[in-house]
Amino acid sequence: MRKSLFSGLVTTVLTGGALMGTTVPAHADTPTTLYVRQNPSANCSDAYPGTLAQPFCSIGAAAAIVTAGQTVDIGGGVYLERVNVTASGTPQQPIVFTTNASSNSATVSGATAGFVIDGQHDVVLQNLRVFGSASVPTVDASNSSGVTIRGGVYGLNRPANSPVIRFAGITGSSVSNTTVIGYASTAGVAVDAASSDVHILGTTVQGDASYTAADHTVGVRIDGPRNSYVGGQVHGFTDAAVALGPDATGTVVANNLITGGAGHGVHNNGATDTAIANNTIKDRCRDGIRVDGASSGVSVQNNVLAVNGYFSQGYCDPAFLDGVEIGVYDGAVGKTVVDYNNAHHYYNDSPQIYAWNTRMGLAAFRAASGQAAHDRETGQAPDSYDSANSAAPGYPELDRTGQQRIDDPTVPNTGAGPVTYADRGAVETIRTPVVRFDIGLNLENRSVTVDASASTPGLAPIASYEFRFGDNSVVTQAGPIASHTYTRADRYTLSIKIIGTDGRSTTRNEQVSVLQQTGTLGLRALSNRRYVSYETGSGLQPNQTEPGATAQFDLADAGNGKIALFSRAVGRYVAISEFDNTMLTAESILVDKREAFTLIRNSDGTISLQAPITAQYVTADPSGTVAMSASSPTISTWEKFFQVKPSEANTSLKARINGRYVSADGAGAKPLIASAPTASLWERFDLVQLSDGHVGLLARVNNRFVSADGAGSKPLIANAPTASTWERFDMVYNSDGTISLRASINNKFVSADGAGSKPLIANGPAISTWEKFTLG
Repeated sequence: MRKSLFSGLVTTVLTGGALMGTTVPAHADTPTTLYVRQNPSANCSDAYPGTLAQPFCSIGAAAAIVTAGQTVDIGGGVYLERVNVTASGTPQQPIVFTTNASSNSATVSGATAGFVIDGQHDVVLQNLRVFGSASVPTVDASNSSGVTIRGGVYGLNRPANSPVIRFAGITGSSVSNTTVIGYASTAGVAVDAASSDVHILGTTVQGDASYTAADHTVGVRIDGPRNSYVGGQVHGFTDAAVALGPDATGTVVANNLITGGAGHGVHNNGATDTAIANNTIKDRCRDGIRVDGASSGVSVQNNVLAVNGYFSQGYCDPAFLDGVEIGVYDGAVGKTVVDYNNAHHYYNDSPQIYAWNTRMGLAAFRAASGQAAHDRETGQAPDSYDSANSAAPGYPELDRTGQQRIDDPTVPNTGAGPVTYADRGAVETIRTPVVRFDIGLNLENRSVTVDASASTPGLAPIASYEFRFGDNSVVTQAGPIASHTYTRADRYTLSIKIIGTDGRSTTRNEQVSVLQQTGTLGLRALSNRRYVSYETGSGLQPNQTEPGATAQFDLADAGNGKIALFSRAVGRYVAISEFDNTMLTAESILVDKREAFTLIRNSDGTISLQAPITAQYVTADPSGTVAMSASSPTISTWEKFFQVKPSEANTSLKARINGRYVSADGAGAKPLIASAPTASLWERFDLVQLSDGHVGLLARVNNRFVSADGAGSKPLIANAPTASTWERFDMVYNSDGTISLRASINNKFVSADGAGSKPLIANGPAISTWEKFTLG
């Protein structure tokens, strides 16, 4: 199976080597470069000698005089011509047509655009862009040898009854690192039965995936002997991504990535001695690999196939419902080797993923064929690791990216041949570290803690962790946990890099909002007078009697007049769900469109939260068992909340004058009086932060607000259902650690009248001992 030739070809293309030898300068009295330029400043003319000072206008003019060892340097512009190459080079001195590889600024275009090479040898087309629109190939090479197409893009823009690149009677030639666009053509690259030793390497061929696009289109068609398609990528085409005809012998199809299209992945139709090795084939409408006709001596090994066969993809023909991952039919039965492949349909109710003339499962295929002893019915990537047969015909020493085979020490070597740790499929998987981390946010001190302990090593142990915090601060250390404090509130990009002892590394980035905290509060729902809590999996619910650990939120400035609500329990921002625009979660570390709420200050001292995206209001069911949602178009009782500082919830007021606690006497039916020796339920209050900056005293015993009754002329009593003008107070913090309350209605201080022997009343003109209280 020509393994040594195959390995040499792969090494050449993946290391950037030239198949046709090294260019040697022409004789000293002959210019080594002919220049073609079209820009006005070039002042070109096809009558000129083709120097840089006096360039040709057309490529054809240069092609008419070019000789062995010369390069035609094509400058920027569009060349509407079909170029006939009528001269030959030598292996040491080829003729080269080239343009700037980095800019790809020169394009050959037009109905019959392209290059014709007939009866010549040692001609190189390098980094060219050629787009035609008629039924003629963009490269039509016939009866020639040593034709090299290296780099560039070739395509047909309209339906064309021809391939994009056609080799007819071609020997010892190659197409490498090239893109072929064949949406409207019968084939991307076609190599006829009279062509041999043509090697298509590292080349991408793109076609239309749909069966309705055209009839009988093929990505790469090979009909002659000793040709190959290696390290490429094919998408689309209605007959097959790669098709091998009956006259093809000794063909190698290896290291290719073949993806969605209406036809087969690789179709070996009567070709003999074919090596189909280490390909990854998925999402084809028909068979992933099909071997049929009079095929013999075919080896199908080390391939990874998934979701081939009809899977209701929109581009599939409903007439074909019998596709399998690997199918052997007709005369190929008994003459085909199948082993060391991974195949899977990705669901368990379709076990018929093989065919030995008839569709069947893997076990039946083994029994019927005596093949596939080491095949695996699996869609798990690790099952491809270290399990290929390196003695298989066509086995590539390098993968399609040029990577050497490498042993994963965590995976048993179950392969065969001289290298027992090669991977199946087109890519040798080299495990790099997997970065997993959790970010802990603290808005109070503007800090983050990054914990990358859940990260896993690659092939080698983890040597170090690099933390970039987005403000030019970098920490590199052996441990997985790092903290950082920011000097200002902002949005930052965190970058965590894990480096193995082998030098391989993985980096993961995450954006985080470190916003300016404006306060910490509990949200007490007006609908049931309970505090809103958040627990992962349960959502936000008004179900707590106290603003404990799960019911504390930081209020933060989200900019543009918006606020963000930050759950201290989980260290995440509250957001409206992206799934239904109503559900509320607390899972965001970045404040963006779904985390920025509008805070509505209601006239009764409550607040409401208007959600982003939908402008609906957050509502709290009074049962306390239903997760809160942003689903109300208007504000009613259910959409209103009190703000309470956690330290000022369920607190007491002890009068400085007599050391007694203020009591909502008679369970709130009588005026407040500083008479209780201890603080029980009647002596408990929530200091509510009202929306206008005042505070209200909400008695726990009856859930009523304390009122400066009679506009402050009567004793205080806890009898108001809401906080209106009489129920609003200013809290003054005294230098001795006490507080005083000034009634908003009359600007008088609340006094423990009669040295505490009488009910409290807002009649103190100034703060004395009678007007001082201790929060407890």
